Amino acid sequence: MLGFGIKDIFTTINLLGGVVAICLCIDGHPYWAGLSVMIGYFCGDTIDGWIARKLGTANQFGGEYDTISDHLSHVIAPAAIVYTVYKDVDLLPKPWNHVLAIGLAACIIVSVSIRHARNIVAPVNVKGVWAGLPRSVLGFWAIGYVNATLAPHALGGFWFGVILIPLMSLATLTYLPFPSHRIARQHRFAWRLVALLFLGGTAAALILAPKFFFDVQFFFMAGYSLSSWMGLTKDELVSYKQTVAETKQQLRAAARPAR
Repeated sequence: MLGFGIKDIFTTINLLGGVVAICLCIDGHPYWAGLSVMIGYFCGDTIDGWIARKLGTANQFGGEYDTISDHLSHVIAPAAIVYTVYKDVDLLPKPWNHVLAIGLAACIIVSVSIRHARNIVAPVNVKGVWAGLPRSVLGFWAIGYVNATLAPHALGGFWFGVILIPLMSLATLTYLPFPSHRIARQHRFAWRLVALLFLGGTAAALILAPKFFFDVQFFFMAGYSLSSWMGLTKDELVSYKQTVAETKQQLRAAARPAR
């Protein structure tokens, strides 16, 4: 296959994590579906980019393959998990409970799909910064919430998610800045420490208290969503703000009818 290399084997593992998750959702197993996504992420998506850089085999094929794999595993599969959980949560009379579940799943898929199309037409190109809440964070956040042991006991129970899931989906369409992991930062040690705590914390939860695995995951995803902007430098924020202004101007110009 043209362009397919060692790095793409690990991208395939990430993709298969999402495929297996969707199949598990059909069988009514959202917890195991969530684990499938996370196993695919840890064993595939966290490795493929590193291998591509080490071997010098990064190419357009790998980039496109990684993008579509992430969209399925980190967007569509989490949406399926959200639907699987909410269709069986007794919030509304049937069939409205199913309608609600479909709506929540659609929020995730539609918002991220629009974001993807927008970023192709008018990308915000600032090295080391993502525009809007990253799709993987949204997907992992949603998986963590609906599978969390404490979710039914939170304020409002699962109604809390009915509000939060659309809001988090909308956050992907904003121009809020989020630091990416693709560049070395001045406080690299702090970032590595946080990443180590995430990996170690989730692994420990899976081994020692598996029923709280997704509670830990939700905690880390919520923390990233609320505080990661603090990892950006003043220069990065200034550059990002200027680029966003130029991008919005470009979008307005493209929306004007041709004369």
